[in-house]
Amino acid sequence: MSENGLLHFETHQNDNNTEWVLFVHGAGGSTRTWKRQVEEIGAQYNLLIIDLPGHGQNAGLPKLTSDYTFPIVANKIWEVVDRLNIPSLHIVGISLGTIICLEIREVRPQSVLSVIMPGAIVRLNTKLKVLANLSLGLAKIIGYANFYKVSARIMMPRNNHKKSRDVFIRESQALTTDEFRKWTGLYYGLNKTLNHLFYAKSDIPHLLVMGDQDHLFLVPAQKYSVLHDNATIKVVPKCGHVVSIEKATIFNKICLDFLNAL
Repeated sequence: MSENGLLHFETHQNDNNTEWVLFVHGAGGSTRTWKRQVEEIGAQYNLLIIDLPGHGQNAGLPKLTSDYTFPIVANKIWEVVDRLNIPSLHIVGISLGTIICLEIREVRPQSVLSVIMPGAIVRLNTKLKVLANLSLGLAKIIGYANFYKVSARIMMPRNNHKKSRDVFIRESQALTTDEFRKWTGLYYGLNKTLNHLFYAKSDIPHLLVMGDQDHLFLVPAQKYSVLHDNATIKVVPKCGHVVSIEKATIFNKICLDFLNAL
Protein backbone atom coordinates (compact mmCIF):
# COMPACT_ATOMS: atom_id res chain seq x y z
CA MET A 1 0.00 0.00 0.00
CA SER A 2 1.17 3.53 -0.74
CA GLU A 3 -0.78 6.77 -0.24
CA ASN A 4 -0.39 10.51 0.07
CA GLY A 5 3.40 10.56 -0.04
CA LEU A 6 3.82 7.66 2.37
CA LEU A 7 6.38 4.97 1.75
CA HIS A 8 4.94 1.75 0.33
CA PHE A 9 4.15 -0.77 3.04
CA GLU A 10 2.32 -3.99 3.68
CA THR A 11 0.72 -5.27 6.87
CA HIS A 12 -0.03 -8.76 8.14
CA GLN A 13 -2.36 -8.69 11.11
CA ASN A 14 -2.70 -11.31 13.83
CA ASP A 15 -6.00 -11.41 15.71
CA ASN A 16 -4.37 -12.96 18.77
CA ASN A 17 -1.77 -10.28 19.50
CA THR A 18 -1.73 -6.49 19.71
CA GLU A 19 2.05 -6.13 19.35
CA TRP A 20 3.63 -5.08 16.06
CA VAL A 21 6.98 -5.93 14.48
CA LEU A 22 8.41 -3.51 11.89
CA PHE A 23 10.78 -4.89 9.24
CA VAL A 24 13.30 -2.65 7.43
CA HIS A 25 15.32 -4.13 4.56
CA GLY A 26 18.84 -3.17 3.53
CA ALA A 27 20.19 -1.23 0.55
CA GLY A 28 18.96 -2.85 -2.65
CA GLY A 29 16.23 -4.88 -0.93
CA SER A 30 12.45 -4.59 -0.75
CA THR A 31 9.47 -5.86 1.22
CA ARG A 32 10.03 -9.20 -0.51
CA THR A 33 13.34 -9.52 1.35
CA TRP A 34 11.24 -10.54 4.37
CA LYS A 35 8.90 -13.08 2.75
CA ARG A 36 10.57 -15.92 4.70
CA GLN A 37 9.55 -14.27 7.97
CA VAL A 38 5.88 -13.58 7.22
CA GLU A 39 4.42 -17.01 7.94
CA GLU A 40 6.35 -17.94 11.09
CA ILE A 41 6.70 -14.58 12.84
CA GLY A 42 3.34 -13.42 11.49
CA ALA A 43 1.71 -16.40 13.20
CA GLN A 44 2.39 -14.70 16.54
CA TYR A 45 2.77 -10.97 15.85
CA ASN A 46 1.36 -8.23 13.64
CA LEU A 47 3.83 -7.33 10.89
CA LEU A 48 4.57 -4.00 9.21
CA ILE A 49 6.98 -4.30 6.28
CA ILE A 50 8.18 -1.15 4.51
CA ASP A 51 9.95 -0.39 1.22
CA LEU A 52 12.70 2.16 1.70
CA PRO A 53 12.69 5.26 -0.55
CA GLY A 54 13.47 4.36 -4.17
CA HIS A 55 13.21 0.63 -3.46
CA GLY A 56 10.56 -1.95 -4.36
CA GLN A 57 7.13 -0.38 -4.92
CA ASN A 58 8.57 3.08 -4.19
CA ALA A 59 10.67 2.92 -7.36
CA GLY A 60 9.48 5.51 -9.86
CA LEU A 61 7.44 7.49 -7.32
CA PRO A 62 8.08 11.24 -6.85
CA LYS A 63 11.43 11.96 -5.23
CA LEU A 64 11.43 12.15 -1.45
CA THR A 65 14.38 14.55 -1.32
CA SER A 66 17.48 15.46 -3.31
CA ASP A 67 19.67 13.55 -0.85
CA TYR A 68 19.10 11.09 1.97
CA THR A 69 20.12 11.17 5.60
CA PHE A 70 19.38 8.52 8.20
CA PRO A 71 17.08 10.87 10.19
CA ILE A 72 15.10 11.72 7.03
CA VAL A 73 14.52 8.03 6.25
CA ALA A 74 13.70 7.23 9.89
CA ASN A 75 11.09 9.97 10.03
CA LYS A 76 9.47 8.77 6.80
CA ILE A 77 9.07 5.36 8.41
CA TRP A 78 7.55 6.91 11.52
CA GLU A 79 5.00 8.62 9.24
CA VAL A 80 3.74 5.19 8.17
CA VAL A 81 3.62 3.97 11.78
CA ASP A 82 1.63 7.05 12.80
CA ARG A 83 -0.81 6.68 9.90
CA LEU A 84 -1.55 3.16 11.10
CA ASN A 85 -1.98 4.40 14.69
CA ILE A 86 0.57 1.94 16.06
CA PRO A 87 1.61 3.26 19.50
CA SER A 88 4.72 1.11 19.94
CA LEU A 89 6.51 -1.70 18.12
CA HIS A 90 9.52 -3.97 17.86
CA ILE A 91 11.88 -3.14 14.97
CA VAL A 92 13.97 -5.48 12.83
CA GLY A 93 16.55 -4.30 10.30
CA ILE A 94 19.00 -6.16 8.08
CA SER A 95 22.41 -4.87 6.97
CA LEU A 96 22.09 -1.12 6.21
CA GLY A 97 18.57 -1.43 7.64
CA THR A 98 20.12 -1.97 11.07
CA ILE A 99 21.52 1.56 10.98
CA ILE A 100 18.09 2.89 10.01
CA CYS A 101 16.52 0.94 12.89
CA LEU A 102 18.96 2.44 15.36
CA GLU A 103 18.11 5.87 13.97
CA ILE A 104 14.39 5.05 14.32
CA ARG A 105 15.12 4.25 17.95
CA GLU A 106 16.97 7.54 18.40
CA VAL A 107 14.10 9.58 16.94
CA ARG A 108 11.40 8.10 19.18
CA PRO A 109 12.80 5.72 21.82
CA GLN A 110 9.61 5.76 23.89
CA SER A 111 7.78 3.97 21.05
CA VAL A 112 10.34 1.18 20.49
CA LEU A 113 9.89 -2.06 22.44
CA SER A 114 12.98 -3.86 21.17
CA VAL A 115 15.52 -3.86 18.32
CA ILE A 116 16.59 -6.96 16.37
CA MET A 117 19.57 -6.61 14.04
CA PRO A 118 20.45 -9.52 11.73
CA GLY A 119 23.63 -8.86 9.74
CA ALA A 120 24.21 -5.84 11.96
CA ILE A 121 26.36 -2.99 10.68
CA VAL A 122 27.36 -1.15 13.84
CA ARG A 123 30.90 -0.01 13.09
CA LEU A 124 33.50 0.17 10.30
CA ASN A 125 37.01 -1.07 10.95
CA THR A 126 39.99 0.41 9.11
CA LYS A 127 39.75 -2.14 6.30
CA LEU A 128 36.10 -1.31 5.73
CA LYS A 129 36.74 2.45 5.75
CA VAL A 130 39.37 2.07 3.03
CA LEU A 131 37.18 -0.35 1.08
CA ALA A 132 34.18 2.00 1.27
CA ASN A 133 36.16 4.98 -0.03
CA LEU A 134 37.66 2.96 -2.90
CA SER A 135 34.26 1.49 -3.76
CA LEU A 136 32.58 4.88 -4.01
CA GLY A 137 35.20 5.96 -6.52
CA LEU A 138 34.76 2.69 -8.42
CA ALA A 139 30.98 3.20 -8.57
CA LYS A 140 31.41 6.37 -10.59
CA ILE A 141 33.56 4.48 -13.11
CA ILE A 142 31.73 1.18 -13.58
CA GLY A 143 28.21 2.40 -12.76
CA TYR A 144 26.23 2.03 -9.56
CA ALA A 145 24.43 -1.17 -10.57
CA ASN A 146 27.72 -2.93 -11.29
CA PHE A 147 29.18 -1.49 -8.11
CA TYR A 148 26.32 -3.04 -6.16
CA LYS A 149 26.97 -6.45 -7.71
CA VAL A 150 30.65 -6.20 -6.79
CA SER A 151 29.79 -5.12 -3.24
CA ALA A 152 27.35 -8.03 -2.84
CA ARG A 153 30.07 -10.49 -3.82
CA ILE A 154 32.54 -8.91 -1.40
CA MET A 155 30.05 -9.11 1.48
CA MET A 156 28.71 -12.56 0.56
CA PRO A 157 31.56 -14.38 -1.20
CA ARG A 158 30.92 -18.07 -0.45
CA ASN A 159 28.84 -20.58 -2.40
CA ASN A 160 26.35 -20.97 0.46
CA HIS A 161 25.79 -17.18 0.37
CA LYS A 162 24.51 -17.37 -3.23
CA LYS A 163 20.79 -17.29 -2.32
CA SER A 164 21.18 -14.09 -0.31
CA ARG A 165 23.47 -12.56 -2.90
CA ASP A 166 21.07 -13.31 -5.77
CA VAL A 167 18.05 -11.92 -3.89
CA PHE A 168 19.69 -8.57 -3.20
CA ILE A 169 21.15 -8.23 -6.71
CA ARG A 170 17.74 -9.01 -8.23
CA GLU A 171 15.85 -6.60 -5.95
CA SER A 172 18.42 -3.84 -6.53
CA GLN A 173 17.45 -3.71 -10.21
CA ALA A 174 14.46 -1.55 -9.23
CA LEU A 175 16.77 1.31 -8.22
CA THR A 176 17.48 4.09 -10.69
CA THR A 177 20.96 5.56 -11.10
CA ASP A 178 19.84 8.62 -9.14
CA GLU A 179 18.61 6.44 -6.26
CA PHE A 180 21.85 4.45 -6.25
CA ARG A 181 23.76 7.74 -6.06
CA LYS A 182 21.72 9.01 -3.12
CA TRP A 183 22.01 5.78 -1.15
CA THR A 184 25.73 5.37 -1.72
CA GLY A 185 26.07 9.02 -0.71
CA LEU A 186 25.12 7.98 2.81
CA TYR A 187 28.50 6.25 3.12
CA TYR A 188 30.35 9.58 3.18
CA GLY A 189 29.02 10.36 6.66
CA LEU A 190 28.55 6.76 7.73
CA ASN A 191 31.51 6.50 10.09
CA LYS A 192 30.39 9.53 12.11
CA THR A 193 26.83 8.18 12.29
CA LEU A 194 27.98 4.72 13.36
CA ASN A 195 30.37 6.12 15.96
CA HIS A 196 27.47 7.94 17.60
CA LEU A 197 25.07 4.97 17.41
CA PHE A 198 27.74 2.51 18.59
CA TYR A 199 28.15 4.31 21.91
CA ALA A 200 24.60 5.63 22.34
CA LYS A 201 23.07 4.29 25.55
CA SER A 202 19.62 2.74 25.52
CA ASP A 203 17.51 0.72 27.96
CA ILE A 204 15.69 -0.96 25.08
CA PRO A 205 16.49 -4.69 24.63
CA HIS A 206 18.68 -5.35 21.57
CA LEU A 207 19.40 -8.63 19.79
CA LEU A 208 22.14 -9.02 17.16
CA VAL A 209 21.92 -12.12 14.94
CA MET A 210 25.10 -12.75 12.97
CA GLY A 211 26.44 -15.45 10.68
CA ASP A 212 29.80 -16.88 11.70
CA GLN A 213 30.98 -16.29 8.10
CA ASP A 214 30.08 -12.57 8.14
CA HIS A 215 33.73 -11.60 7.67
CA LEU A 216 33.12 -7.86 7.54
CA PHE A 217 30.71 -7.20 10.40
CA LEU A 218 30.80 -10.03 12.96
CA VAL A 219 33.64 -8.70 15.15
CA PRO A 220 32.18 -5.17 15.53
CA ALA A 221 28.80 -6.74 16.40
CA GLN A 222 30.44 -8.84 19.10
CA LYS A 223 32.11 -5.73 20.53
CA TYR A 224 28.74 -3.93 20.51
CA SER A 225 27.10 -6.73 22.49
CA VAL A 226 29.88 -6.59 25.09
CA LEU A 227 29.67 -2.80 25.43
CA HIS A 228 25.90 -2.68 26.02
CA ASP A 229 24.33 -4.52 28.95
CA ASN A 230 20.95 -4.59 27.19
CA ALA A 231 22.34 -6.22 24.01
CA THR A 232 22.73 -9.93 23.33
CA ILE A 233 24.19 -11.67 20.30
CA LYS A 234 23.44 -14.98 18.61
CA VAL A 235 25.93 -16.34 16.06
CA VAL A 236 24.56 -18.77 13.48
CA PRO A 237 27.02 -21.43 12.23
CA LYS A 238 27.86 -21.83 8.54
CA CYS A 239 26.07 -18.63 7.61
CA GLY A 240 27.00 -15.37 5.94
CA HIS A 241 25.79 -11.77 6.19
CA VAL A 242 22.06 -12.14 5.47
CA VAL A 243 20.98 -14.56 8.19
CA SER A 244 17.26 -13.94 7.61
CA ILE A 245 17.48 -15.44 4.11
CA GLU A 246 20.28 -17.96 4.33
CA LYS A 247 19.11 -19.53 7.61
CA ALA A 248 15.52 -18.27 7.73
CA THR A 249 14.03 -20.98 9.95
CA ILE A 250 16.81 -20.64 12.54
CA PHE A 251 16.59 -16.85 12.41
CA ASN A 252 12.81 -16.89 12.88
CA LYS A 253 13.10 -19.12 15.95
CA ILE A 254 15.80 -16.90 17.47
CA CYS A 255 13.57 -13.84 16.93
CA LEU A 256 10.46 -15.47 18.39
CA ASP A 257 12.36 -16.78 21.41
CA PHE A 258 13.69 -13.27 22.03
CA LEU A 259 10.33 -11.52 21.53
CA ASN A 260 8.36 -14.02 23.58
CA ALA A 261 10.82 -13.73 26.47
CA LEU A 262 10.45 -9.95 26.80
